[in-house]
Amino acid sequence: MCWRSGGSVCGALIATLFSCILPTQAQELPPAVTVFLEQLSEEGGDAEEWVRYYEGLMLSPLNLNAASRAQLEELQLLTLFQVESLLAWRERYGAIRSASELSLVDGFSSEQVSVLRPFIAFGEPSAMRKTEQTYTAKVRKRWRQEGFSVTTKGLYEAADFSAGAVIDNDPLERFPDFWSVSARWKAFYAGDFTARFGQGLVLWKAFNLSAFGSPASMARRGGGLREYRGTDEANFFRGLGWTHTFQSIRVAAFVSYNAVDARIVDGRYTSITTDGLHAAEAERARRHAMHEWVTGANIAWQKGRWHLGVTAAGYGYDKPNGRRVQAYNRYQQYDGAWGNLGFDWYGALGSLRLFGEAAIDAHAAPAAIAGAVWSPSYNFETSLTARCYAPAYIATHAGAYSSLSSVSNQLGATYALQWIHRGWTLRLNADYAYYPWERYRAEAGTSGMKARLQAIRTFQTGAEAEVQLAWSSRLKGRVRLTFPLGSDWTLSARAEGNLAGWGRVGGLGGYLDARWSPSRRWDISARVTVWHTADWDSRICFYERGVPQSFTVESYSGKGVGAYLTVKYAPTRWIEMWAKVQQGYIAYFVRIFIPGRMTLLAFNPLSL
Repeated sequence: MCWRSGGSVCGALIATLFSCILPTQAQELPPAVTVFLEQLSEEGGDAEEWVRYYEGLMLSPLNLNAASRAQLEELQLLTLFQVESLLAWRERYGAIRSASELSLVDGFSSEQVSVLRPFIAFGEPSAMRKTEQTYTAKVRKRWRQEGFSVTTKGLYEAADFSAGAVIDNDPLERFPDFWSVSARWKAFYAGDFTARFGQGLVLWKAFNLSAFGSPASMARRGGGLREYRGTDEANFFRGLGWTHTFQSIRVAAFVSYNAVDARIVDGRYTSITTDGLHAAEAERARRHAMHEWVTGANIAWQKGRWHLGVTAAGYGYDKPNGRRVQAYNRYQQYDGAWGNLGFDWYGALGSLRLFGEAAIDAHAAPAAIAGAVWSPSYNFETSLTARCYAPAYIATHAGAYSSLSSVSNQLGATYALQWIHRGWTLRLNADYAYYPWERYRAEAGTSGMKARLQAIRTFQTGAEAEVQLAWSSRLKGRVRLTFPLGSDWTLSARAEGNLAGWGRVGGLGGYLDARWSPSRRWDISARVTVWHTADWDSRICFYERGVPQSFTVESYSGKGVGAYLTVKYAPTRWIEMWAKVQQGYIAYFVRIFIPGRMTLLAFNPLSL
């Protein structure tokens, strides 16, 4: 599935950031990160959440000398070998003071350090987070669409306290359609928050990954409770939470009572919607039509490189179930109160990581996921994960990997490999699922498989070549070339195609991209894209460069030619001006840094 964030927009954005220290100049996401996000988007993962995560790190980098093992693994940019190598260096030699010193750590090349540099800092291990205040406001208008979309955010962060607020409106909705308030004081949470525990069989409310991540990403590290700062109207809890660590024991608990969009007929809910759209009259009638209560708790034991945890959750709606029972959904319905109980583990034996979780629901239907990651060196990493979900396992707030929309009805396995050798990076991903029972528009006893093979060659001149083959419902191929011309110019070309059947081409597309960056002041890129597809199923997806604070994976179907131009001009160290010209809109972005006082951001797209 191709996913798009931003799109054609017009309106204005003004954001103000007050800080007691000199603010860090925000940068573009590195190519290694955009490739990860593009692949995540194509597989249906939550790329928007990861964009916010990485952009937040660029403004408040992770202190490499104070980061825990779980925080380093969450970056998704390090192999497990690199994580262990970094922790061993810190223990033996102390704090790392610079990027050049980091490149001396086993497994860290200068190229790897350059990828990490926007997201990390080399502060003292005991350094406290400094106070920061942020306010943003966006107004967007899609091309040829009535109404405006408005988003405003406010955030205050200090060492022991943080508070945030979000207001969001889609076109033609009644203001304010969605609002969110979150606060944390030490170990206490109030308002909106997310919860991630174990491997996600019981509670996992954010940061979902696809099957085609890195080998290390297959082993999830639950982050516990966190403040919610997004605009997804269905992916958070609303209530009170608490977490605390007693030596090697960490305890977390929360209660939530949140509104749910649902269609109500004769006092019963017949369907639940999560898209957050409330423009049409029928959509407004479903808005907050019922409520859900949730209570959850987790107890985790951490000792050295081993972690054991128990997670429990109970939940229910304030309306009875009125859905019609079908062959494909008869196992995924409950009425009244429901719940889950899970036991998870995560540990290391040398260069081998073992992880998993086993859970049951209120009627003792089981689900289990387990795997191993082997990372003997920086050059090689591989993982294998197996899952077994009963057809009747119901976990409304689960987030473990599943090839279906629910964690149920499948036996499956996922394999990932990454090998680096003499400028070559080889990545292999494969996922197989067998569905013993009926599912939507499919009989019992069916199966599915998807795989991807990717080879990247990096040259000393800075040039890069990529070849990729992927298979899901159809065979897809990709070739990408990037090469510098001198110190100022970079040219990129990409061609992609897929087969609608054996020997029959479904879609073809490609682009030619030129980038001119003669100095820190100027950065200009232009792209021309052509495509020809038989239908929407054979569409072509490309990541597009844009102004900051946007991430776009554009999907092309039918036949056509497109182009865009992106220009950045920084007259001084404290001012950046951006513009993007494309069919349907022009986007402007101006960033002004005022040392020691505040940072002013302005975003002003204007529809053509």
